[in-house]
Amino acid sequence: MYEMLIEFFVARPGRLSAMGRAAFHLSGIVLLVGLCGRIATVGVSAIQGMGGAKPYETSLALLYPSLPTWWVPESFLGYGACVLVAVLGLLLVQMGKAIDRAIG
Repeated sequence: MYEMLIEFFVARPGRLSAMGRAAFHLSGIVLLVGLCGRIATVGVSAIQGMGGAKPYETSLALLYPSLPTWWVPESFLGYGACVLVAVLGLLLVQMGKAIDRAIG
């Protein structure tokens, strides 16, 4: 099975580069959505604090209960995973270019 996968990408290295670009762009979008979610949760906490209530850390699941927010990073671990996927995407692009140069 691994041989088929290696042959699939070595035969046309553009596939490997395209997969790397897709991973890089997808992780960038997820990071931006995570930052927007962080702004929303901090904004709600700040408004609650201005109103006299004790501000507490809210989550996106509490703010938007009808929306699926499981894929939005809210912690250091989530942001770290997104950055790792972005770096792996860049490595795949570089590997695809190197294979393309080696093959000719």
